[in-house]
Amino acid sequence: MNLNLLKRSSGQATVLAFTCAALLTAAANGQNLATAAPSRDALTLDATVTSEVIPDLAVITLAAEAQGAEAAPITREVQQAINAALAQAKAAAGVEARTGAFSTSQRWNSKGGRDGWTVRAELILKSRDFAALGALAGKLTQQKLMIVGSALEISRELREREEQALVERGIAAFRTKAQTASRAFGFARYTLREVNLGSIGGDVRPIQPKVYAMRAATAPMADAEPVAIEGGKVSLTLTVSGTVLMSQ
Repeated sequence: MNLNLLKRSSGQATVLAFTCAALLTAAANGQNLATAAPSRDALTLDATVTSEVIPDLAVITLAAEAQGAEAAPITREVQQAINAALAQAKAAAGVEARTGAFSTSQRWNSKGGRDGWTVRAELILKSRDFAALGALAGKLTQQKLMIVGSALEISRELREREEQALVERGIAAFRTKAQTASRAFGFARYTLREVNLGSIGGDVRPIQPKVYAMRAATAPMADAEPVAIEGGKVSLTLTVSGTVLMSQ
């Protein structure tokens, strides 16, 4: 076979290959541009749903505190008070109890001199049974403990149920809003282009309930009244946003 003919055929094949590759690349780029180009019938919208939740966990923080010239004896006094209260709390049905912060600090007089020590330890009680927790807290205030904090929280189980319900409601609200808007613009239907499911927000911090000690700490233990716990509601909010394509 003629050598020049072979060279000519090889060169034509190479040119043809480059031409095909260029056409394919151009077609792909054109397709990408078409995909990236915004549709004139696209609609961006969002829907927000809210749920009012009653917290199901009550938390009360109590503290034992003592002051004295020497740290060692008052530390033993505070530890004994906390240990006794912890044992009593663990024996109460439906109450979760654990120790909290413990601190030892020096006291100073008006002249800037050392004036002894202050020792403080905390006990944290948590329960779904508000009445049982209030009764226990009332007894412990008769045993050299004082209420220093309280809060209402949403348990993990309740929060998961509420979040699942919010997601379902949020998606339904988004679909309804998309359908209504599409019809208002003169379109019969829509298709989803993209959807963003937001995180659960709102007033998710523990709320401070009203806690009332019914009797003074000097009252006899047998007459100890329960602590009344009154709370409120917590708002949880979810926003679903996205873009739909409206069509006839």
